[in-house]
Amino acid sequence: MDGRGSTTIGAGPKWRGERCEREAKSAVTVQRYHFHCVGGGGDAVFDLTGRWVPRLQALGLQADRVAQALMDGAPDIDWSGWLVDVHDSRGRRTLLRPFTEVRPDRTSTQRG
Repeated sequence: MDGRGSTTIGAGPKWRGERCEREAKSAVTVQRYHFHCVGGGGDAVFDLTGRWVPRLQALGLQADRVAQALMDGAPDIDWSGWLVDVHDSRGRRTLLRPFTEVRPDRTSTQRG
């Protein structure tokens, strides 16, 4: 974090959603979302690059993974006042998830 209490993850422009063809039968809209993490004291970690998410239902899982990775990186910090603030490529808020609601059992990258 810099002296102002904020950090950036990645760098680059925000992108608009793109359409991807899947098996030439149907098209799926893939959207880039930015998963910013903000604390009650003014600290923040900004996701400047964003992540491609194939459907809205996956936003919660990705938010859990982002929060868990941050908490794992600094386990001695009190994360109870932090939120994952998710925005779409146009800057519209799409999800706000408190770190206290993160489900560690959902944060594994393994698929079952």
